[in-house]
Amino acid sequence: MSKNIQNYFTTGELSQLCKIPRKTLLYYDKLGLITPELVDENGYRYYKRSQLFLLQLILTLRQLDVPIARIKDYLANRSPQNYRDLFNERIDFFTQEIARLQTMKKKLQSELGKLDHIADITLDKIMLVHEQAHYLYLSNATEENECFKKRSTHIAQMFSNLQNDITLTTNGFGYIYDTEILQDFSTKHLKHYYYMLHDKLATPHCHQKPEGDYLTLYFQGVYMFNNKKYLQMLAEYCNEHQLTPISPLYVTSLCDYWLTGDTDKYIYKLELQIK
Repeated sequence: MSKNIQNYFTTGELSQLCKIPRKTLLYYDKLGLITPELVDENGYRYYKRSQLFLLQLILTLRQLDVPIARIKDYLANRSPQNYRDLFNERIDFFTQEIARLQTMKKKLQSELGKLDHIADITLDKIMLVHEQAHYLYLSNATEENECFKKRSTHIAQMFSNLQNDITLTTNGFGYIYDTEILQDFSTKHLKHYYYMLHDKLATPHCHQKPEGDYLTLYFQGVYMFNNKKYLQMLAEYCNEHQLTPISPLYVTSLCDYWLTGDTDKYIYKLELQIK
């Protein structure tokens, strides 16, 4: 080898100086970002001084979450103007990322508020509550004869679609039944699954749950094992007080597998708008 390798850095030396794994250098070489200046007959790799600086540039751009392809493009076309363009791109990226993180923070704070609400819930008591309008994200409509597995695919598809529309999904999950379920407790009256939204979305799946007076009932336990008892309570209450349901039945899971592994501690909320 004609060049004086004493003035070059080995892969180990360069990775140690820059505090990165050796495999990162090998990966960057494979991608064509930074290739050793010399490779001897034994396969040892050597990097020159200017490549130390080039590696520092690459690592800085990676810290800024610049995609590998964009880094490769910039390295091949370095100039003050392209540098300006690259950093303006990053400013736009981080502006959007800050907005996304602020939305996520707001969502997490709201979740903590929901926990406070759950702690104050009164179980097994029908209440008349005036609710403000808010939005729900609906699943595709279910059909009367669908099996349990098919209905479960509606839930999975709903949450998959939600990932394209909102920053973070948590445990705001529920069911919508037509009011016939108060006379016939079978699952054939299930129409949609839903996820509670903070804001309106520009999608046909977004449904407004209207403002109004709702009979509200909280109970503990798994819905499918306890629903008949509590649906009967709602039906009898409507008959006794001559109330007419004017909305579907909304069933919201407030405390479920997100919060406990004990299904006996699950908490559901039943709501039915009346006049």
